[in-house]
Amino acid sequence: MRDVYLRAKGAIAYVVVETREGDESIGTAFHIGDGYFITAKHVLEGNRIQEISITQPLSASTGYHDNHLSEEIRPRSLKVAGEPKLADGDVDVAVLRVEAAENIPAIKLSSTDDIYQSEDILLLSRVVCVGYPPIPLTTHPFQVAVDGKINALVRIRGSKYLTYVVSATSRGGFSGGPLIDESGLAIGLVTESLVRDNHPVEAGFFTCLSISAAATLALESGWSPDDSIFYKDIDSLAWVKLALPDTARLNPHTHDASIYVYDDDRDVYVSFSCHDPEVVNIAESAFASICPLHERQLVESGLIWTPKNNPSSSELEIAAIVARDSLIAAGFRVVSQRFSGGWANA
Repeated sequence: MRDVYLRAKGAIAYVVVETREGDESIGTAFHIGDGYFITAKHVLEGNRIQEISITQPLSASTGYHDNHLSEEIRPRSLKVAGEPKLADGDVDVAVLRVEAAENIPAIKLSSTDDIYQSEDILLLSRVVCVGYPPIPLTTHPFQVAVDGKINALVRIRGSKYLTYVVSATSRGGFSGGPLIDESGLAIGLVTESLVRDNHPVEAGFFTCLSISAAATLALESGWSPDDSIFYKDIDSLAWVKLALPDTARLNPHTHDASIYVYDDDRDVYVSFSCHDPEVVNIAESAFASICPLHERQLVESGLIWTPKNNPSSSELEIAAIVARDSLIAAGFRVVSQRFSGGWANA
């Protein structure tokens, strides 16, 4: 994981803020490209940014500091452009943009949306977290890197995004820092330790919000990467996973039925899946009440349907919602869902 850290360190900054009470506090932010930095909302909300600075050279080096730094890779303080954008509600994400970011390296975000994630993929995989926790008696903010493993993939009450439980000790100052996987992709954002009523529940663990939340806010803020940097998966127009009550109660990551609509602005198809053919019939009938369908076809991946009359993306999305609601009425619960908005809104 050392190489992962070395590639990422120059993209990570500390953020010093002044709180409403006049105290000084520190957090972390990381660059994702074009001057856009991601951090935790609670680092900025209600506070005044005093400084955002990168302490590490902007290029990776495994040698000793025996050569002088060039102007291009020297540590630097950054100037914030405009006002930060804070996520709505309880989503602990914020995005800010800085000026003169041409030479600052960027950390790529994972393009894997939460709806694709599973415990089988993630549990016990190695990760590294980087931040700027206060260190007693030190003269400056120092960048700290810790490695750990993902120990659980959980859902927090009231949140539509997944949360990772990571086996590493996190303290104040790590907030807003990236959780980076073995391939160098940011898969999460450090938000908090495991606490209840301000008392630690588990001292050796902390939680990270899925990077899907940060990617969504960054795109809304004007970040516009090409597909080689971040794949937005607009073609997956609608995807809804549903579960029977017992399944949902025992494991919120598994599902018993799904509705999927693919639309790449040329080809369109719909898929309904469930072990019970009657459930498939219910979803198919409800969808067809909005968007009539041709007869089902058997392809290598399973059964698919194609719509008649070339419906718009919005009509297809409405049909998926109606099909979803028909399964909810049949006793299913929504496990997760995602609507891309289609190419018309891209």
